[in-house]
Amino acid sequence: LGNLEQANLYYEQALTVNPDNILARSYMGQGKVAAGDKVAALTQLREIQARGGAGTWAETSLRQAIETGTTYSY
Repeated sequence: LGNLEQANLYYEQALTVNPDNILARSYMGQGKVAAGDKVAALTQLREIQARGGAGTWAETSLRQAIETGTTYSY
């Protein structure tokens, strides 16, 4: 909803509880894309891949967001 700072706090809390939460990593990464921080988004993409998320919606949607600058909102 546009409050990326607050969203990041929630994503960080989710990742503290479960570092393997690839959906939280994907949405956090998409927020980073929206904020113009592709380096941080790539970090989350690599984490998703390292945690077994290659080929999942989490990886695909974040990779597309990084490539196109278009994020997904549900």
